Amino acid sequence: MKPELLTNRDAAITTHDEENVRARAYELYEVRGRIDGHAEEDWLKAEGEVGSNERKAVRASSSKITVKIVGEA
Repeated sequence: MKPELLTNRDAAITTHDEENVRARAYELYEVRGRIDGHAEEDWLKAEGEVGSNERKAVRASSSKITVKIVGEA
């Protein structure tokens, strides 16, 4: 299998996403009372939450409509 090449833009987005997932996974760990043994579960949950939030943000930003009114009222 050929490795996938990432552009600088893709790498920045991937790094940003990973940072968000890492931060959320750590929050989940803290909420659990810092009990070890759930790292994978926390990571997967964080991935789902972060991905869901980012998709909502993209949908919200792409659904904005700008109306320009021209003429006299």
